[in-house]
Amino acid sequence: MNQLKTILTLLLTLPIFSSYSQQQKDTYISFSSGIDIRNEITGSPPTKDEPSLNYQFQFGMVGNNVEINIGYEVFPKLDFDKYTVGIGYHFHLYGNALKLPIHTIFIPSIEPTLIGRHGTWGGGISYNQASSHLSLGLNLAFRWQINDSTAFEYSFNALPRTDLSSMYGEIATRDRASIAGIGIVGSNFLKLTYMVPIGQNF
Repeated sequence: MNQLKTILTLLLTLPIFSSYSQQQKDTYISFSSGIDIRNEITGSPPTKDEPSLNYQFQFGMVGNNVEINIGYEVFPKLDFDKYTVGIGYHFHLYGNALKLPIHTIFIPSIEPTLIGRHGTWGGGISYNQASSHLSLGLNLAFRWQINDSTAFEYSFNALPRTDLSSMYGEIATRDRASIAGIGIVGSNFLKLTYMVPIGQNF
């Protein structure tokens, strides 16, 4: 999975060429929404390469650079949705481009996830899903503040797809990275975040 390898390489080399200061402590609540870039523009094999909407919503609480969030993603064309609870940390990175200062907030997080499948899937454990599957995802986000209350964000999510492994077995791991025999699927999202400062603590 070349995309995942690229992200991991970036993480390993980031401390070499970037400097960060943890003197800045983020403390706010946030509301965000985003779309899956690839599926919105070109689609993917599961959508028969037809552009399809895959979107997510997230509510977060940040205190002293620690972020806890809950999220919901839905992909109607694939009868797919997921609920997440994430915990991550804000690293403040500073650099320059064209002599302009750039402040980037790097947010790695882990996301316990409940995947829901609908339609002809079976064996659900939640009230509105034909099939439910637990997983643990990794999320890597880069956030750039437009102003004090608004930010633009790119995030990459790597999720072991326990739903696909349950339905298709080893076929689900073909041509992709896997862990413990479960294929990992990567998703790229562009998000817009609205932030509400709440003082020094929450």
